[in-house]
Amino acid sequence: MEKLNIITIIQIYKRPAYLQEQIEAVKNQTIKSDKIVIVHNEGEIKFKYPKDIQLVYANPNLKFHLRYAIGLLLDTEYISILDDDTIPQPGWYENCIETIKRHDCICVTNGRIVDRKNKTQYGPGWSNPSNKEVLVDFGGHALFFKKSTLKYMWHDEIVEYNNGEDIQLSANAQIYGNIPTYVPPHPSENKNLWGADPVKAMKYGCDEVSFWIVNRETHNFERFKLIDEYVKKGWKLVLEK
Repeated sequence: MEKLNIITIIQIYKRPAYLQEQIEAVKNQTIKSDKIVIVHNEGEIKFKYPKDIQLVYANPNLKFHLRYAIGLLLDTEYISILDDDTIPQPGWYENCIETIKRHDCICVTNGRIVDRKNKTQYGPGWSNPSNKEVLVDFGGHALFFKKSTLKYMWHDEIVEYNNGEDIQLSANAQIYGNIPTYVPPHPSENKNLWGADPVKAMKYGCDEVSFWIVNRETHNFERFKLIDEYVKKGWKLVLEK
C-alpha cells in the first residue's frame, strides 16, 4: 500500500452541524488531504457520511485522546487534526508544511505561551496575528505534524484523561523528541494562511457545549496542574528557558 501524504482527522461529539463545512474546507486546501477520517464520539449519527469519508465510531466516548491514538494506525507522512469548531483556511496545510520544513515542529493555529508564575497564557495565532511563526508551548484548534511525532506523545502513561491532550502532545514531543511547537505565520493581510476562520472560531467555540465553558471552574486548574507535571518530567517552557 502506498504511503499517503496527508490524512485529516476530525473528531465530533456535540457539534455535528459544522462537519460539512469542515469537510469542504479540507477539500479546498491548496495542498490536498489524501483521506479524511471522522472520529464520532458517542451519540446518534443523524446524517449519512460521504463515501470518501472514513468513519470511526466510539461508544463509550473516549474523549480527546482518541484521535491521536487512531493517528498511530495511519500510514501517512503528515496528520492534520481539527477540533469540531475549527474551519481551516485554504492555505493552512501549505503554511504548516513550509513551517515544518524550517523547524521540524508541531504546527497549531491557536498557540499558548504559559506564564506559570501568574497563571496566565498568551495566545499567538488566529486571535493574535503575526507575520512570522511564533514558538509556543502548546496549542490547538487545528494541529498539523509529522505522523512520526505521535510516538513521543505516547512515550508514557496519560496523566489526565479528561483534559490536556494538546499539552501531552507538545510536552512529550519536546521532552523525548526535541520537537518544538510553532504557530505558523498568521499575517493580518492574508487570512488564507490561517488555521481557523476567526469569526467562526469565536462563534462555534463559545457555545453552550464548549468543554472549557461547561467546566469553567476546574478547567484551568486541571491544565496548570498538568503543565506542572510535565515540567517536572523535563518540559522546558518558552518563558522558562
